[in-house]
Amino acid sequence: MILSIPARILCAATLALVPGFASAEGFYVKLFGGASDLRGANATLGGATGRANFDTGFIAGGAVGYAYAGLPIRAELEYAYRTSDARGLPAGIGTGDNFASTAIMVNGIYDFQGAGGWRPYVGVGVGVLTEVDLDLTAPVGEYSETGVPAFQLMLGAEYALNDRTSLYGEFRYLDAGSVDLTGPGGILRTEYSSADLLLGVSFRF
Repeated sequence: MILSIPARILCAATLALVPGFASAEGFYVKLFGGASDLRGANATLGGATGRANFDTGFIAGGAVGYAYAGLPIRAELEYAYRTSDARGLPAGIGTGDNFASTAIMVNGIYDFQGAGGWRPYVGVGVGVLTEVDLDLTAPVGEYSETGVPAFQLMLGAEYALNDRTSLYGEFRYLDAGSVDLTGPGGILRTEYSSADLLLGVSFRF
């Protein structure tokens, strides 16, 4: 267990006591990129089953958001692309090329009171992977699925360069659970989850 029950209660109580920070009201856009660590997963195709592993890849995307007046809350509509190279697939499935996805997520962000231009925040998002795609090179083939429900958790900090422009760093975890990918060999069942480290820029209108 990463955190004991008392430690979890303490963390929750601490967050409850930290005052929120109301952002300037209005719309903003964000662009981001970074490293995406696609987690190893079980994979099954026909009678072949085993563990699939992936190299650290990258994530890139953007979002349109709105900060509500007088509240430490923001809402965002986000698009993100992730890709990672397959380092090893179970014998009998084949040799992997890359495992990629596109996602559309709706995020809710809570801003905490910061200092010196810094503003920490937490967030949660729900949405869909509009496409999940695993490419094989031997045998050549593509296994994919569309419309996969997913959620993500975010923890980050933003630094204001001026009234309209900010830089930010963020850790996020995305999980889509089990996915059934359809391809030339039938149904390839695996899981899709990723831990990401991002750097981004935000522009307020």
